[in-house]
Amino acid sequence: MIEYVSRPKLAKGRSYVLKTTQLADELANAGISLHVDLVYWSPQTGGSILEGHYWPPNENVHYPRLYVRAGAVPSGLRPAAAEALRGVALPCFIRWAQGLLALPDGSPILAAGSYFNATFTEEGLAVTDQPAFKIPKRVK
Repeated sequence: MIEYVSRPKLAKGRSYVLKTTQLADELANAGISLHVDLVYWSPQTGGSILEGHYWPPNENVHYPRLYVRAGAVPSGLRPAAAEALRGVALPCFIRWAQGLLALPDGSPILAAGSYFNATFTEEGLAVTDQPAFKIPKRVK
């Protein structure tokens, strides 16, 4: 269940793709009752429209959590991005979360945390469960 939502105003010409109720309904329909923090944001590059991080229990927080970031796109891309989110990205996100919940306690995958990202650009939708880290150029 969504416990926390942060949704800052966007610059003109940008639109959020995900609706809070859309995520809440999908989680409820799938029977996922984890603590969820939902943070809307405007990525500078990459077009991330739905990003998820699984955080296992730790010494400070004794329950598992999903940290979800919902990205914005240029307003002209919003209709296509919303269709891709609804038809592909959100179902993939739900399967990702269900897969995590199906793992036994103490699973190395859970202990390491887990990642999900759906990006949308003019080229279309891309979904991954591997973070892409930018490696800085070497200075000579």
